[in-house]
Amino acid sequence: MAFLLILLGKSLNLAEGILIKKYNAHHIKGGFIFTALVSLFSMLFFVITDADGFHLPDGILPYGLISGILYCSASFLTYVALSCGSFAMSMLILSYSIVFSIGYGLIVLKEPASIFTYIGLGIMMLSLYLVRGDKESSDKKFSIKWLVCILLSVFGSGMFGVVQRMQQIRFDNSCTHEFMIISLGLSAVILLIIGLAKDGRELKYIVKNGSLYASLAGLSNGAANLLALVVNTMIPLSIASPTSAGVKIILSFLLSKLIFKESFLKRQVAGIILGTLALVFLNI
Repeated sequence: MAFLLILLGKSLNLAEGILIKKYNAHHIKGGFIFTALVSLFSMLFFVITDADGFHLPDGILPYGLISGILYCSASFLTYVALSCGSFAMSMLILSYSIVFSIGYGLIVLKEPASIFTYIGLGIMMLSLYLVRGDKESSDKKFSIKWLVCILLSVFGSGMFGVVQRMQQIRFDNSCTHEFMIISLGLSAVILLIIGLAKDGRELKYIVKNGSLYASLAGLSNGAANLLALVVNTMIPLSIASPTSAGVKIILSFLLSKLIFKESFLKRQVAGIILGTLALVFLNI
């Protein structure tokens, strides 16, 4: 069951990436405002699905505020990376963010792990190394801007996952909707303020041309985040994170090949195969 939820969640993550890539391929204006709209619709998903009603328990605000800053930074940097780099490489390099969750799960939470877990993790790391980008393998010229943005996004995404798990432990897997509403709401506000200051005159254009993309991307993001929260309560974080990364590797390459017609090196194909093998070990 957990694996099926991971598969669905990663599919939704990639759907969000495709929508963002499609938008900035045709309407490259207003990245801050567009990503603010994505955060807003993602937040609305959690508002709508909050069956227990919104309430703020003591101590949850610091988690929400820190994660909101991390989220808005990572989401905008991902937007920029997708606008100037390969879809597959951007999505796959983002998989390196699992290092933060794995380290937190094994070192801080002392989650149990078998020899197969460590074999699977080792294969996963090798897989991620093999699928790295290359100047000759990308349809777009290698860009320092892309590299900086994607690496900073990896840090923001990784730390967001850690704070998210800390919140779940602190509140015994409750108040997850409140946590996400605060995080996404703060992200939307920060990005919108910056966007209005920078691209305020383009607001009408961005809303007109980007609302459909942003609403679908935001709802996909919200559903994916909710599934991730559920999965974290079903299996250890040190297993859920690399399994999610492995699924994302396979789906990213398939979709980038079918939709964006991107080509890959032989070592990158080998990385996909190893990622699949890692899934086997991680689920033994």
